[in-house]
Amino acid sequence: MANKTQIEKLKFKVNSYFLENYPQQSRIHKLKNFISEEKNIYIKRDDELGFGASGSKIRKYLSLIPFLVKKDYQEVIIIGGPYSNNVLTAAQLLTENNIKPIVFIPKNKKYKITGNFLLSSLILNETSIIYFDDSEKLQDKIELYIREKKINNIDVGIISEGANMKESLPGAITLALDIFRNELESNLEFSHIFLDSGSGLMAIATLLAFSFLNKQTKLHIVQIAGDENEFLKELEIHRKNFENIFQLEIKHLSPFYLYSPNVAKSFGATNATVFKTILSMGRTNGILLDPIYSAKLFFEGKKIIIDNQLKGNLLFVHSGGGLSLFGFEEKLQKYIH
Repeated sequence: MANKTQIEKLKFKVNSYFLENYPQQSRIHKLKNFISEEKNIYIKRDDELGFGASGSKIRKYLSLIPFLVKKDYQEVIIIGGPYSNNVLTAAQLLTENNIKPIVFIPKNKKYKITGNFLLSSLILNETSIIYFDDSEKLQDKIELYIREKKINNIDVGIISEGANMKESLPGAITLALDIFRNELESNLEFSHIFLDSGSGLMAIATLLAFSFLNKQTKLHIVQIAGDENEFLKELEIHRKNFENIFQLEIKHLSPFYLYSPNVAKSFGATNATVFKTILSMGRTNGILLDPIYSAKLFFEGKKIIIDNQLKGNLLFVHSGGGLSLFGFEEKLQKYIH
């Protein structure tokens, strides 16, 4: 177990970046019939942190929203596709804090108004969605928009894809701190933890916190998006951010392993295995997985455990995203009966 004094030191530094009272804690409990009864396999229910602002996404905004408010932006551009969990989360939290969310969407692509896009459309009005031609470069369009707004004395900020920003790092670290709380309250220590990775920030923040605290729990990171080189590059960037922001040195990295999905490999892809995993988890544990992130995490994690004969207490972090299920009604119906 990590040194309690060091944990409190990191917690104090992290909390100094929070102004908003968003949820930071989620429960853990055992999984049933996942592999075998003798395995101590737990799930961390970050999917319960929020409804629309779903799961672990809300952790990043613990520190990002105060930064945007402090900068006094009247508008903030959210980078991401119309079905993005991050776009949906940001649109809600920006509107709540009296900042106008702006989303850029390609004009010529045909998008069904379903799933996350439907929910985002309940928040974004016609002036919040900027359509652009495929022939236009998104970055050029954004820069032009910001310059035009500046002429009218309107300051515009940007949230990068997946909110993968240094200002999100303090909030993202709350996942690691909350896992320490779970261990302390349950009187156990996890030998292995499984996380999904899109932009990579949540997994990286957890790894950096564990590394500073010299926690040797092995992190198994399933890369839903990106590749190993991209992850390692982001890891170095955020390691420097961590040390600069908190003035704390990371001497050695804790053990971690990167995996690519063996099923529906490309980002956003789904198949029968993904939907059967969702159905199985729902009927054995009463837990809803999403088809983009968590279903792939649990499928791959189960395989990793069996192939490597992992022992000890194991934890899966459910990062949320369940609302995206509403974009897959027809496919899901094929497997219900």
